[in-house]
Amino acid sequence: MNPPGFSFFNHTSDGIKHKVFHLDKKGPPVIIIHELPGMSPECLEFGNRLHQKGFSVYLPLLFGKPGKKATMLRSLGYFGKICISREIYLFKKRKTSPVVTWLRSLCRKLHEEHQGKGVGAIGMCLTGGFAIPMMVEPSLMAPVLSQPSLPIGIGKAVKQDLACSPGDLKIAKERAANGTVIKAYRFDKDKISPAQKVETYQKEFGDALKYHCLNSDQQGKKGCHSVFTLDYYDEEGHPTRDAFDNLVDFFSKKLL
Repeated sequence: MNPPGFSFFNHTSDGIKHKVFHLDKKGPPVIIIHELPGMSPECLEFGNRLHQKGFSVYLPLLFGKPGKKATMLRSLGYFGKICISREIYLFKKRKTSPVVTWLRSLCRKLHEEHQGKGVGAIGMCLTGGFAIPMMVEPSLMAPVLSQPSLPIGIGKAVKQDLACSPGDLKIAKERAANGTVIKAYRFDKDKISPAQKVETYQKEFGDALKYHCLNSDQQGKKGCHSVFTLDYYDEEGHPTRDAFDNLVDFFSKKLL
C-alpha cells in the first residue's frame, strides 16, 4: 500500500531494483535515503516537510515496507536482510556499497526528467555517508550527510572510515575543490555516528564541508541520533527545527 499522497515507480540498474516513492511539485528533485528503521512514518513526514518547501521529493525503498513504525525488533530483522542482500556494506572499510551505483542511476533519471535541474540527496545513519560516493554522478549538486555511521565496528580505523572507495573519494574531493559544497548534520554526543568520522570528512574536504552540529543536551533525552526523523521536533527555535531550516536553505541555494 502506498503512503498517503505518494506515488511510486520501479527503478532498475545493474541488477538492483527498488521502488521509489515520490511527491512531485515540479520543483527540483531531492532524494531522501532512509535509515535502518526503514521508511518510518517520521521519514515520510520528513519528505512531506521538504515537499511543502517546493521540492520534488523521492524516497527509495531499500528494505522493509513504507510507513511501518520503527522498532528494535523490526530493525534487527532489516539488519539481517541487509546482510543477505549485500547491497549495503555494513562492515567493509574503504568500500562503496553497491546500492550507491543504483542511486547514481536514479540521480541521472531524475536529472533528465526534471529538464536538467540539479539533484539533491540526503542519507541518514547507515546511508548517511552515501552522498559522498554519489558525487561521482555530476547531476548531484547538493550532497548531504546526516549522522553517517558506516562501517560498523570498533576501533579507531573503523570510526574514521568513510565507507567510500579511494577512487570515489578522489572524485568527490575534486568536485569539492571545484566548488561543490557538502552539508553534514550530527548530534554532538551521538555514539552511533562517531565524532571521528566527521573529523575525517573535515580533514578530507576542508572548507567545502559545512558541518551543522546539534547540542544533544537541548533535546531533553539521551541517545539522540536521528536529526530529521525520530528525534525531530517541529518547534520554532528547537535545534532540530533549526537544522531543518538550515537544510532547506542549502537545498534552495543549490537547486532552486
